[in-house]
Amino acid sequence: MIRLALIIFIAVGITGCSWFSKKDDTRYLADIGTLTVRFASDEPLDVEHADVIRAYQSYLEVGTDPELRVRVAHRIAGLKLQWDEIRLEQNADGDIDSMVEEDKAMAEASIGDYETLIRTYPNRIDNDAIYYQLAKAYSLAGRPNQAIAVLEELTERYPESLYYLESQFRLGRMLYAVGDFEASEQRFTEVVNFGPDGNTLYFDSQYLRAWAIFKQNRLEDSLLSFTLMLDEHFPDDETLLAAQGSKLEILNDTLRIMALMFDYIGDWTEIARFYDEHGPRYYEYRLYAELSNQYYDKKYYKSSASTLRAFVDRYPDDDKAPLYYRRLITGYEKAGYPNLQRKHKEVFIERFGVGSDYWNTHGEDVRTLITVALGDYIWDLATFAHGWGQQSKSRNEKRERYEDAARWYREYIRSFPEAPDTVKAHFLLAELSFELGNYDDARNNYEIVAYQYPFYENAAEAGYAALLAYAKFRPEPDDALRWRQLTVASAKRFVLEFPDDERRGTVLVNSAETLLGDKYYEQALSTARLAQKAGVELPARYAYGASLVQGHSAFEVGEFAEAEGALLRASDYEKLSRKERGDLRQKAAAAIYKQGEALKDSDPAAAVDQWLRIAQVVPESDLRESAEYDAATLLMQTGDFDRAEEVLVTFRDTHPRSKFIADIPSKLIVVYEEQGEWRKAAFELQRISDAGSNDEEKRIACFQSAEYFEKAEDFDNAIVMYKRYAHTFKRPFDPAIEAHFKLDQIYATVGEEEKRRFWLDRIIRLHKGAGDDKTERSRYLASKAAFELGEFDRRQFDNVAIKLPLAKSIVRKNNAMKEALRRYTQAVEMEVLEFTTPATFHIGNMYAGFSKGLMDSERPAGMDELEAEEYQFLLEDQAFPLEEAAIGVHQTNISRTYDGIYDEWVKKSFESMATLMPGQYDKKEKAVTYVDQIR
Repeated sequence: MIRLALIIFIAVGITGCSWFSKKDDTRYLADIGTLTVRFASDEPLDVEHADVIRAYQSYLEVGTDPELRVRVAHRIAGLKLQWDEIRLEQNADGDIDSMVEEDKAMAEASIGDYETLIRTYPNRIDNDAIYYQLAKAYSLAGRPNQAIAVLEELTERYPESLYYLESQFRLGRMLYAVGDFEASEQRFTEVVNFGPDGNTLYFDSQYLRAWAIFKQNRLEDSLLSFTLMLDEHFPDDETLLAAQGSKLEILNDTLRIMALMFDYIGDWTEIARFYDEHGPRYYEYRLYAELSNQYYDKKYYKSSASTLRAFVDRYPDDDKAPLYYRRLITGYEKAGYPNLQRKHKEVFIERFGVGSDYWNTHGEDVRTLITVALGDYIWDLATFAHGWGQQSKSRNEKRERYEDAARWYREYIRSFPEAPDTVKAHFLLAELSFELGNYDDARNNYEIVAYQYPFYENAAEAGYAALLAYAKFRPEPDDALRWRQLTVASAKRFVLEFPDDERRGTVLVNSAETLLGDKYYEQALSTARLAQKAGVELPARYAYGASLVQGHSAFEVGEFAEAEGALLRASDYEKLSRKERGDLRQKAAAAIYKQGEALKDSDPAAAVDQWLRIAQVVPESDLRESAEYDAATLLMQTGDFDRAEEVLVTFRDTHPRSKFIADIPSKLIVVYEEQGEWRKAAFELQRISDAGSNDEEKRIACFQSAEYFEKAEDFDNAIVMYKRYAHTFKRPFDPAIEAHFKLDQIYATVGEEEKRRFWLDRIIRLHKGAGDDKTERSRYLASKAAFELGEFDRRQFDNVAIKLPLAKSIVRKNNAMKEALRRYTQAVEMEVLEFTTPATFHIGNMYAGFSKGLMDSERPAGMDELEAEEYQFLLEDQAFPLEEAAIGVHQTNISRTYDGIYDEWVKKSFESMATLMPGQYDKKEKAVTYVDQIR
């Protein structure tokens, strides 16, 4: 037995009793003995508590170690307590009072053991565990007051104990159980004040403390305590909705008791009062719902509804507001209060309906929750009022109910325009309006049913009823035309949607003619179109009428292609007079023209095609000329010059007497310019110059024609036109002198020098005679002309050789020189630098050349030496003045360097002077070396 007790003590006692501490005497590895490890069997041990307890008790009979004896005694008491707990759990009710006497005897035995341990060892530091177990044993033995006393002593003597918080919590529960709610509150407060960290009893203590306060009838304090608990553990709706298990049970119980307390204090209004004082809470909606449920369960239906309405009034914009109001209505419905139910349905619609402030400030998720109920409520109110009106005998009451039903049908249509049964609401509203004499409203709703819901079973009936409503209505005189128009439109729509009526064709034509007479062109057009649709058989007169209306109306509304076809069809009616037929064809041509106008910006090529098409469709039309002229103009604007040329040339051939004929040349000129067809453009300009009525226009055309001939290298025609201009137009001066210059240039190009000399001379004379009209340009051209003429004479001068007989050749050379000098002098006198320096150079060179020519001339034959010498002296006398003149002229050219002028001709004058005066002008620079400079 001793060995058995020791084995049990080692296996169970030492590892299980964690309340005691024992110093470990093992200090070194050598002190640890060799251990043999034996694995335990997997088979469960068949050991009873009583057997273990007897084993421990056997040890106490022989054991002498004081510490082990304390531990074994403690363990025996613990096993007895454990035995009680297990038997209590195995008991079906789990109630101490239902335990058998044998079990209670075991509990009493454990109490005795614990009390003996405390008396025997009163000052052990681990007695807190003994007190805790003793309190548990008292509880199991059904002696709560002793358990309370032991726990109070434990918490007083061992405030640092591991069992302190749990002991306070147990005290709170035990005190609550015995009705000492104030003391219970204090114990729970101690646990709460410890804080949540490491405190597994924190949440339960908050909850039970609030209950202890409630039990003291301190309702406000209890509400606040519960509120603070909810704030801490359920900070938002997400955590509230996520609660589960025991936490969910506590949450639901908290909301239940809080709602109950608000009812104890007063009623639903206390919720708002309390949270106005302590600050609103997001979970108030749960309190309102809980209180409402409690009222409903007690059959206090109005109080239940008032509670829900109180929440909605307090939080009118809350997402849950419509749901709570629906619960209110559902409550009245289940309770059998139909009048209140309908009354609050109206309130619901007003507060949450489509277009309300609530609706406009909430998103689709909330609106979706509202929509179904809203539709049901509106439809219920409408059909209820409608049915009541139908059963009413009183005319006034019937009218009142019908108007009420109509109001709700309109609300349904407004709120749910896309709903499947909205068509039914329209139909019922139309019938009510007809009954009430509101024919305008009736026809409107009938037409909606007939034409917006053509597959509705009563669509045809609604369409016909709309016509009846039109017939019933008597508009004011000022509104008669509008109503007439609407009547026709309704008839047209009826025929369109319900095509089996045999009178539809003639009705439509008559309506169309009426509309055209009233200048309702769009309506007339749509009606005429409908009348001609496939399947409608129209007599010839009505076919003509439909086409006539269609043609005129389409033209007025801008549907010109349609107008063209309709007007041409109408013109085929055999009973028309010649004038009537002609008028229709002219209007058809106008429609074609308008088609072109409509396309000119978006599709110019198509617009041109339309305008040119008039010649094929209505060739006799007065608009043909304008259309073709406009086509050419548009082609030019869009850059299609090839086609523009074709149209313009054809126009000139086809319409020689047209009012536009005078503009054709100018347009062709532009076309040819853009094409680079300068010769063709020149001929058109020549036409204007020949046949124009405006002198200024003719002048400009003449000059431009000459330019274009020149550009096209048609020099013959260019000369003709430039000559015409030069001989005909003396003013303005600038183009006149330019024409002379152009003739000079052309003749220079073709190599006709004599004709060129003529026009060069004309340029000089024209400039000299210009007076105040002279310009820098004319001075330049005149100077150039003089220089060019001088060049002609100089070349002639150069070509004349001085030979025997001298008198004859010298005269010829001298005459050539005189003409050249005269022209060069003219060029110099005009002070155009470009020609001044070369003219001066050539003058000097001619003098020098003449001098040299004399000296190099052929000598007469047969002279002796003396005669030859005298002849030489004679030539020198003649040549010297010429050489002196040459030097003077070249020096004049050279002197221009002082004015900063040094061009090739001045340079050539320097070169000539180097020959004429080499001592002065033919000096070579001598390079001086550095050595020479030093010396």
